Amino acid sequence: MKQFKFLVYAVAFSFFISCSDDDHDIEHEHEHEHHDEQENMALLVSDVNSKTLNFIKPHDESIQTYQAKYSKGSIYATESGRYGVITHRDNNFTETFNLGGEVAHGDHSHDLGETGLAAISFESQKPTHFKSAQGYVVVYNDGDATLSLFNENSIHNNSSPVRTINTGSVAHHGAMAVYKNGTIAVTELGNGASLPESVKIINQSGEVLFPNQSIIITSGIHGNAAGDKVAIFGSNTGVLVVKDTGEQSLIHYPDSFEDDVWFGSLLSTHDSNLFIGYTATKGVYYIDIENSEITPVYETTDLFKCIVSSDGEYVVALTKSGYLNVTEIESKSVAHQGQLSVALDTEATDHGSVTSNIDVSDEFLYVSVPSEQKIIQISLDELEVAHEFNLEITPYQFKVLGYSLDH
Repeated sequence: MKQFKFLVYAVAFSFFISCSDDDHDIEHEHEHEHHDEQENMALLVSDVNSKTLNFIKPHDESIQTYQAKYSKGSIYATESGRYGVITHRDNNFTETFNLGGEVAHGDHSHDLGETGLAAISFESQKPTHFKSAQGYVVVYNDGDATLSLFNENSIHNNSSPVRTINTGSVAHHGAMAVYKNGTIAVTELGNGASLPESVKIINQSGEVLFPNQSIIITSGIHGNAAGDKVAIFGSNTGVLVVKDTGEQSLIHYPDSFEDDVWFGSLLSTHDSNLFIGYTATKGVYYIDIENSEITPVYETTDLFKCIVSSDGEYVVALTKSGYLNVTEIESKSVAHQGQLSVALDTEATDHGSVTSNIDVSDEFLYVSVPSEQKIIQISLDELEVAHEFNLEITPYQFKVLGYSLDH
């Protein structure tokens, strides 16, 4: 697999499938040769039961602990991969984490500061949805339909304030996307009971743009993704396409999709006009904006997790039975596939169920197994277990953090 430039953004099924320093025991099940992880890459892991965060560095197999504000934090990685963002929806709080350390850059290195909780933290009403794009970090607050927005490069020193943007809607389970020009596509509840019906574009002062542009009303929206000039939103009516000019259109689902099957989870790729949509019962699909069509990437009736690499060049799909498929998006060719020898925690009984999560680095897939308090490192080339990290916490969510500098 090509080297990924930074981290990988992983999206868990939430709708359709829906932190003193200590070393922990690390079990080495398979002692075959493998490539080591880069030194400036780590996993940030939250705990189901306590405020403890685990910071795992596969390069030297160390595990450090830090203390978050609350337990059971939802962990996200920023656009660059340098920072983690931890939201606590039930506690109305968001905090940040710095990867830290040094990163090589030619004949010298750059100091990324001290590893640990970073300068930015704030309170808001039910912070639920996260986006990091175009240099911004945005959190959608379900409790009052506001946005909390700040610059990623201010996380280490709080050099610019967190701004609260009033979207002009009433509280709902919302979604948002940031365009390259800094404007924001955001959902509007309308007559919906909980899911929003439509999308509008606002500026960072909350002013509605293109008020005379036609708005498409859907049967309910969940999930979204964005490129530089276009954003898409999942709905039963079709995939809603919203350009930064205010123009809106729908892309219809394939004829093979039953009436109650639609994309509630969407991902961006390296191509601003090509996206990924997925469902548990149909699998993973390309969404081609230019040609207004939806075509298969990996079809399955057993999909469990789906993520796209941070460079947007690979899509990773994992079934409940443990079959892995990694597809290069541009060539549409399979890079890796096969059965994993790992027992996954796949049973989700409600929105907060503790199930396995996945993320990937340059050469490894990482899988959490909460029931065994483990995170397992799997070689992508061989699809064999390289390491098992035995934790003293029950992993709730985790993300790969990693940062590099281009010359």
